[in-house]
Amino acid sequence: MRTLVLDSTYFPVRIVSWQRAMILFLSGRAEMVTEYSDRKIQGVSQSFTLPKILRLHARHKSDRKVRFSRHNVFWRDAFQCQYCKKKELPSKLTLDHVLPQSRGGKTTWENIVSCCSPCNTKKANRLPHEAGMKLLKRPKIPKWSPQLYLRLKNDDPEEWNQWFGLKKMA
Repeated sequence: MRTLVLDSTYFPVRIVSWQRAMILFLSGRAEMVTEYSDRKIQGVSQSFTLPKILRLHARHKSDRKVRFSRHNVFWRDAFQCQYCKKKELPSKLTLDHVLPQSRGGKTTWENIVSCCSPCNTKKANRLPHEAGMKLLKRPKIPKWSPQLYLRLKNDDPEEWNQWFGLKKMA
C-alpha cells in the first residue's frame, strides 16, 4: 500500500509507504484527502482507515534534481524524435549524442536527445548540420516534475492520475 503526498498547494511531492503516511497523519503534519475505504489498521484502542492521498500542511520546497535516465530523456522530449518530429513508443526510440562521443561529446542532459532509428542511422557520427538535419529544440536539463520523478505502478490507484496530468496509466 502506498500513499501519494501532496504539498499545501496540492502539488505531488512524493509517494510513501502506508506506515510513513500514518506517521505524517497522526503527527498532524498532513491531512487526509482521500482514503482506502476497504483498508484499515487496528490500534490498541482505535481503528484507522489508510490514507490514499495526504496533503502536507506546509509548502514543500523541492531541491530534487531529475535523474538522468533513458526514460526521463524520452519524457523530456515528449516521446518524439528530435529530428523528424515523429512520436514513437519508448521501445522504438533511441538516444542520440548531438555532439558524437567520438568527438568528445558527453552523455549529459545537454547533449542527448530522443531519436528514431532511421534518423539516428542517417545522422551517424556527424553533427546535425553536417547530416543536413535540424534539432526540434536544444536539449537541456528538465525542471523537476512529478512525471519525471515519481513513478506510478500498475497497482496504484487510478485516482492518482489526475494529480500527474495523466488520463490513464501506461
